[in-house]
Amino acid sequence: MGTLKASKIDSVPRTTLQTLSKKTDLRPEEAIVTKLGRKPVLGFELEKILVEYVLEMEEKFYGLTRSDLQRMAYALCIRNGLPHPFTSSAAGRAWLDLFLERHSNILSIRRPCGASFARALGFNKENVDKFFQMLEAEYDKFHYTPDRIYNVDEIGVTVMQNKVVDVISRKGKRQIASMTAAERGGLITVIFSMSVAGNFIPPMMIFPRKNMNHLLIKG
Repeated sequence: MGTLKASKIDSVPRTTLQTLSKKTDLRPEEAIVTKLGRKPVLGFELEKILVEYVLEMEEKFYGLTRSDLQRMAYALCIRNGLPHPFTSSAAGRAWLDLFLERHSNILSIRRPCGASFARALGFNKENVDKFFQMLEAEYDKFHYTPDRIYNVDEIGVTVMQNKVVDVISRKGKRQIASMTAAERGGLITVIFSMSVAGNFIPPMMIFPRKNMNHLLIKG
């Protein structure tokens, strides 16, 4: 059909259809997300690669910050000889905001929680599957009743680094981690426990000391 009929059926301005129909160098998936006006500095292919790299680094607990992404965009332009409007050694805030807007369906700014190298190395699918296989075998062997199955959680105050910068991550992901020097240095831990049947155990405090000092629990 012609652009006039298509514009009436799909409620799209005829001038928009005429402009896009002349862009014969675009693939269908590019044409879908194409907006009339200034094109992205990096182009469709480089931005796709950059998004994949951002997600990969976040999966490895080294998520990119806003400034990291801005410097990387500038480096990509220099390495590939692309014309760019950047005046310093990093892309501007306007480019960053538009980049995140273009990929808002998959990227978002999140604040990660600290994860030590030991946890990052040990917490993987193979180890988790092995744990639940062992747990299921114990349940089948001893047939524990609900009043003997307890869930334990802890909270603590640490003297290690606890402030981490926001990183760019996959949108909708529940837990984001960032590598730190250690998770627990001088940590006072409070343990809470409750059984499946609803029975509570009084909270327990754990101090990082070899010899107990009763002044620690004063007040």
